[in-house]
Amino acid sequence: MSAASPVPHQFQHQSLTLISSLLPVSNAAFFLVEPGMQHRGAVIFNGCQDIEKQYTQKYSSMDPLSPDRFRNTATRVATLDSQIAPHLLKQSRYYHEFMLPNGHRYVADMFFRQDKQIVAILSILRAENLGNFSATELELLNNVQPFMEYSLNTVYLPQRQQERQSFHAQFQLTDRELDVLELLISGANNKQIASELNLGLATVKTHLHHMFQKTGVQSRAELVSRSLQILQAR
Repeated sequence: MSAASPVPHQFQHQSLTLISSLLPVSNAAFFLVEPGMQHRGAVIFNGCQDIEKQYTQKYSSMDPLSPDRFRNTATRVATLDSQIAPHLLKQSRYYHEFMLPNGHRYVADMFFRQDKQIVAILSILRAENLGNFSATELELLNNVQPFMEYSLNTVYLPQRQQERQSFHAQFQLTDRELDVLELLISGANNKQIASELNLGLATVKTHLHHMFQKTGVQSRAELVSRSLQILQAR
């Protein structure tokens, strides 16, 4: 959420646009990382949002670029082929069940840290025909990473937290209700919210009902309108 541009994932969208303008990209994803190294709040560039759900529910533990492998490192950028030999990758379930069906072959991940802990990852994906990442491209990504990390830690994450705290203080919204509100403002429907937060549709509707009562509105549209007015007034 942002007063200037009240979309929860605006920083991720802009970052993905920047990267796609610097080098050839088939797909990309920018997601936050929870303390338990779980993905959260993914924004997908040129791909299906369901890919992230597939990954988190079944394939994340198989990924040679899993953030847990980089927990105690200072690595800025890592490629898939630097973590596993190509012939071994092509023998793996991860490749045949997840990468190949989604048209992925080459991957480069940018890791963003706060107090030495990984808090976000930008994953750049390429189809076979685009070829692997060159040394020049990897140098470019390594040079861009510090600026993006600085922006993430000094602008986006603090502002997002301040705005969540403001809505909590004003309306006593719970953390999960704040998650729902962020997605609602970004334009997500109930099904998309349920998928993103791993909730049932009935649970999403219950959260919305409670939020209507707490904020004194009668509909989704009224809730979004009032929330945007509050954000723009900050």
